[in-house]
Amino acid sequence: MRIGVCTGIDNEENVKIASECGFDYIECGFQMFANATEEQLQEWEEREKKYGIYAEAANCFLPSSLPVTGDEVDYDALREFVARGMKNSARMGLKTVVFGSSGARSIKEGFSYERAVKQMAYFLREIASPEAKKYGITIVTEPLQKAETNMINTVKEGVLLAAMADRDNIRCLADLFHMEQCGDTAEDIRMIKDSIVHAHISNPIGKDGKKRIYPLSADEFDYGSFIDALSDGSCERCSVEAAVSDFAFEAPAAAKLLKELCKK
Repeated sequence: MRIGVCTGIDNEENVKIASECGFDYIECGFQMFANATEEQLQEWEEREKKYGIYAEAANCFLPSSLPVTGDEVDYDALREFVARGMKNSARMGLKTVVFGSSGARSIKEGFSYERAVKQMAYFLREIASPEAKKYGITIVTEPLQKAETNMINTVKEGVLLAAMADRDNIRCLADLFHMEQCGDTAEDIRMIKDSIVHAHISNPIGKDGKKRIYPLSADEFDYGSFIDALSDGSCERCSVEAAVSDFAFEAPAAAKLLKELCKK
């Protein structure tokens, strides 16, 4: 399993540190790629080559201004945005897009839950999947805590959504922080292990008022059970996604810890 870190490719110092401390890839924001100029894309391509680390994954798929649920879904605008983003992202080496996007998928009060789920599955099947497939990209549904969205909160629900989309390049993600908030366990991952191909990790209990921070030590949380469950399945990548105070210190510590856990 490849270990990566979430940071912007526009931050050259962080890209340099991520490469030097042993991360296998970086995870960036899809919207940044979708809205990038040709000049920016060329600059980022050169940066990847310079440091030998590539944006294999992207999160922040859709802006809240492009909802996929409700009565105001603009499928033409969604198609245009996704097509542009996939094309630009593929230049960076993208392999996986994370579909979290709570603002774009949350259901407004009074709207049918059943209809909203069908709308999400339609978007994945008819719009996202075909564009991603052109570039060999997989889209993973991301379960999010209830404080962020009122639909698709557990890993099993994420798998059900991917199954409804019924496309080979629509799979599922497991995020340790959201799992802790929603009551998911490592055993839940093992039950659906063949469906999970991407993951996010952090210290989900936080510290000093921060709810999710970088994993720095094996004794601060049982990261091993999470990593073991992912490794037992077909999970290809796991990215550190958390608040950071000092990237130059925390990134190397997290990379060392996770690489060690993957060896056990």
